[in-house]
Amino acid sequence: MDETKERVMRVITETLQLDEEDITVLRKDVGYRQIRKWNSARHAEIIVAIEDEFDIEIDERSISKLNNVPKIVEYVGTQ
Repeated sequence: MDETKERVMRVITETLQLDEEDITVLRKDVGYRQIRKWNSARHAEIIVAIEDEFDIEIDERSISKLNNVPKIVEYVGTQ
């Protein structure tokens, strides 16, 4: 796993306080629908945490599209 993906995974895991079962699911590059704690309110928390972690500002139009690890990693990589 590359460094960016590891950091994204850590941010999501910590923000949502995921248990081992959810972390295992998250490692399969799934999105919010497969993680029971990832709802719209928590998504906003993830976005803020990602912005803080990578010192970026995520475009408002992109926020709803960043709903899984690969998409977040790709977005961060372009910043």
